[in-house]
Amino acid sequence: MLKRMGVEMQNCSYDDGRQQLLGNTPRLSTRTKHQFAVLLLSFFLALPAIAQVDLNVHPAPDFGEGVVWLDEGAAAPHHIADYRGKVVLVDFWEYTCINCIRDFGVVKRWYTKYHPYGFEVIGVHYGEFNIGFDVNNVKEAAQRFKLPWPVVADQKGTTWKAYQADGWPDRFLIDPKGQIVMKVFGEGNNLQMETKIRELLAVAHPEVMKIPLDPAEDAFKPECGNTTQETYVGEVHGRGSVEDMDGHHAGEEVDFMPPHSPADGAVELVGRWKIENDGVTSVGKGAGAEVRYHARSLYSFLSLTGAKAIRVNLFQDGVPLPKESAGADVKFDDKGAYINVTESRMYYLLRSPAIGAHLIALQPEGPGLGVHSFTYGNNCQLEDRP
Repeated sequence: MLKRMGVEMQNCSYDDGRQQLLGNTPRLSTRTKHQFAVLLLSFFLALPAIAQVDLNVHPAPDFGEGVVWLDEGAAAPHHIADYRGKVVLVDFWEYTCINCIRDFGVVKRWYTKYHPYGFEVIGVHYGEFNIGFDVNNVKEAAQRFKLPWPVVADQKGTTWKAYQADGWPDRFLIDPKGQIVMKVFGEGNNLQMETKIRELLAVAHPEVMKIPLDPAEDAFKPECGNTTQETYVGEVHGRGSVEDMDGHHAGEEVDFMPPHSPADGAVELVGRWKIENDGVTSVGKGAGAEVRYHARSLYSFLSLTGAKAIRVNLFQDGVPLPKESAGADVKFDDKGAYINVTESRMYYLLRSPAIGAHLIALQPEGPGLGVHSFTYGNNCQLEDRP
C-alpha cells in the first residue's frame, strides 16, 4: 500500500524524489497530467525492486506513547524489552490494505510453525485513511482476519515514526537480543524472511530446521501480469485520481457531469458528491463512479457515513457484472450484480477468469457512500482471504 508520501512499488511505495518529479511537471490538463503520471510511474515501477530488504542491524525501538493494545485472550507484554530471548516480527499493517491482507496468510503460517519455539508476532496498525484511526474498526478487522497475535492501534503514529516505517506492509524482524536484523517492505521476499526466522530460532531450538520451508513465491514475475497501480480517490497522498475536479477541494459538494471514458487508473464521477481529503461521499440520488483498470482482481475501500446499509449496483463495460467475474462480496438478484455496504472496509468486487482491461461502474442507491480507493491483483495474487 501507499506510503505516507508515495505510491506502490510492486504494490508498495516510491520515494520523495519521484514525487517531486511529478510535482515539477508543467501545468497540464487533468487528463494529460494523469496520463503523464501513469507513464512516469510505470517507468519507476519497471525498475528492479531495490531496497525492499534492509539488513542493517540496530536496536529495536519500544512501542510509542498513545498506542492502544487490543489484546485477545492472555495479555501480551507491552514493551520490546519484555520480549528478550524471543524472536519477534513487528508487522505494520492497515485494515484496508490488500497487500497486508494477502500477507496475513504468510505470517499465519510462520506463526503456526514457529510460535512453539519462541517466535512472536505483534501487529501494529497505523491508519492510512481517517477511518483507520477508529479503534473499534481496527479491533473488528483483527477479529475478521482472525489474527492470532496481539495488535497495537498506533493512534498517534509514534511507533510508526520510531521504526521509520515506509508503508504497508512493513515487517521488522527482531532477534533475541532486541536488535532489528531484517526489514522487509511490501509483498515478497518471504523465503528470505522465513530463512532468517529459522536461523535465529535454531540457536536454542535446532529442531526448527526440520520444519519444511514455505515454497518460494514470486507474485511479480512476468507471467503473473501487470496491473493498474493503486487508485486513490482523495488527495490525501497527493495522488487523487478523480478527473474533471476543476479546482474543487475538500469540504465542497460538487455536481459532476455524466462521465466520459476515463484513462487507466482514473476515476470519473457523475451526480453530486462531497469532496473529502481521503475520498468522496455520495450526496442524494443518482451519484455514480467509474474506474478503468487492468487486473484480474479488483478491490475497493468503501465507507458509510450513517448506520444504514447501502446497496451498490455494479456494471462492467456498460452491462451488469457477469457472475463469472464476481468478487466474494458480490450478490445477484433480478436487478443484476450488487454489493451491500454494511460497514467501512475493503470490499472484494471482481475476480475475473483472467487478467484484462475493463471499466467498472458503481451506482449507490442512496446517499452516504464513501469511495476511497481501488486496488488490484494479478494472476498470482489470488490468496487474498486469509
